[in-house]
Amino acid sequence: MASGLFFDPLKLLRVAPLVTTTSSLMYAWDEHWFLSGFLRPEYKQHSDAMLPRYFRRFFEQGIWIIAGLNTLTLSSSIANLFIDRPVLNKLGSSRWYWAGLGFTALHFAFVPLIAYPIRDIMEDRSKGQSTKDLTRWLDIHRIRVLVADLPGWASFLAAVLTTFRL
Repeated sequence: MASGLFFDPLKLLRVAPLVTTTSSLMYAWDEHWFLSGFLRPEYKQHSDAMLPRYFRRFFEQGIWIIAGLNTLTLSSSIANLFIDRPVLNKLGSSRWYWAGLGFTALHFAFVPLIAYPIRDIMEDRSKGQSTKDLTRWLDIHRIRVLVADLPGWASFLAAVLTTFRL
């Protein structure tokens, strides 16, 4: 079994960052989809009233999902870069793992930008106008997905395709 006949752990390692970034990207889309419903005009009055409590619960659970997935992405991409490095260099895959690692790290560069809208929503700092803070959060979230998450996923897809020559 260790021979790779039935299960090859190295192949699993090579694919792992793609799997975790796919999960992160899907979660990011779900966040956008579920939370943007609060911004519909016909729900505004109710949204402003319930959003701080809802978002507090949403964030307290979601932070662990995002942190876990991004930690797995970072660690598996670093492991890929150091295990059997000459093979990845020869295949041209290492540059894609590096790019994916960089884009995953870039995700965290948005933390200072996104922290304030999160705090403002959870603490209802706008005093009944939380949908304005949610709009700000969603705007930053969309930019982060387009600038960091989506390119990271595409990099890991390219890494897997060049590694396995599909």
